Amino acid sequence: MIILELERLTNTNHCIAVIESDDTKLCVYEVDALRWLTFGDTVIQGVMSVARPELLLSPVSQVFLMCFLQDKPSYSVLNLGLGTGAVERAFYYLYEKQLINLSAMKSIEVSPEVKQCVQRFFHLPSGDIEIADALSYLNTVSQQYDVILLDFCFDNAEDDFMLQGDFLQQASNVLGDTGELIFNYCPYSEVALENLLKLLKRNFTSITLVEFFDLKNIIIKASKSSCSLVDLKEFQAYPAIKAVTAEVGAGIQKIYHF
Repeated sequence: MIILELERLTNTNHCIAVIESDDTKLCVYEVDALRWLTFGDTVIQGVMSVARPELLLSPVSQVFLMCFLQDKPSYSVLNLGLGTGAVERAFYYLYEKQLINLSAMKSIEVSPEVKQCVQRFFHLPSGDIEIADALSYLNTVSQQYDVILLDFCFDNAEDDFMLQGDFLQQASNVLGDTGELIFNYCPYSEVALENLLKLLKRNFTSITLVEFFDLKNIIIKASKSSCSLVDLKEFQAYPAIKAVTAEVGAGIQKIYHF
């Protein structure tokens, strides 16, 4: 798996840039035409193919493409957290190739340093990117979206804002009647996952959970309307997915529906 392999190569020998400010340290690494970003540790925030920047190399990012399985003439997407711009690169590429139709694509990133780093080293497309706190942004936004993507990850209850406050209600309010919230989640305890699923059921009609072979993370897709079950083979064969993935689905162990 790419992420696990690159973690072993995350050292000074392969570091090509360090960007530091008062409260931020960003480190960019490159090996064998792969470039990745950390926040000064060994936790990889995103990976890019230098030769083909549009590819989604992370299984998590690949599964985000499930948002395009709805039968919609166009999609409005809100991405909370820029990362290395993988979602933006892939989605704009698919739009240019006329494989998807985007009516809107907005990204929220709290750190101006991250945005500048991604522009410099990770081929960030020109687009609608706002520097703001993602959770606060949901309280102020008036536009509704078809999809909200969220790639935050936390491994303890103190940081898990999904179980705190009214985030899920706010996300539901920002989504249209058939909207979907798709997010990365680290099930740090069975109780936390059970409580999260219960909270999701208050605001969403159907839930899809994706489990990976080599990651403890899972992807949860919460839909405000009833949706068809996701078939892994059909997902892999979808033209838009095939266009921006390398061995898509290789890391998916099982898909559950609730």
